[in-house]
Amino acid sequence: MFANHQVPFSQASLLTHLYEQGASQRMSTLAQEFDVAPRTVTTLVDGLERRGLVQRAPDPHDRRAVLVSVTGKGNALMQEIEWGRQALADELVNGLTHDERVEFARLLNKLRPATKSEKESQT
Repeated sequence: MFANHQVPFSQASLLTHLYEQGASQRMSTLAQEFDVAPRTVTTLVDGLERRGLVQRAPDPHDRRAVLVSVTGKGNALMQEIEWGRQALADELVNGLTHDERVEFARLLNKLRPATKSEKESQT
């Protein structure tokens, strides 16, 4: 979905994270959460900022820190991508019967804890 908008995967991951958090985050915190060097986050934010998808602002509580947040354009892109994902999901299950959809949902819910714990073990 992001490829259609020419947003590289690494930038898309950062944008998605910021969007899902729903609040500004310090660049240093992002570096820790993504387990990358602060310079890497700077490069990713530079690319997203050039596209107008995020913005930087000084942290009002710590003048040394910089906050990053999603812009209106970034929010619009994320909503468009979410709608696209939902449309794709709808298309994928369109050929399933009601019982098959119920079973599919049950299986996805069964997998969710495993993917969540895998994600947590990587951080």
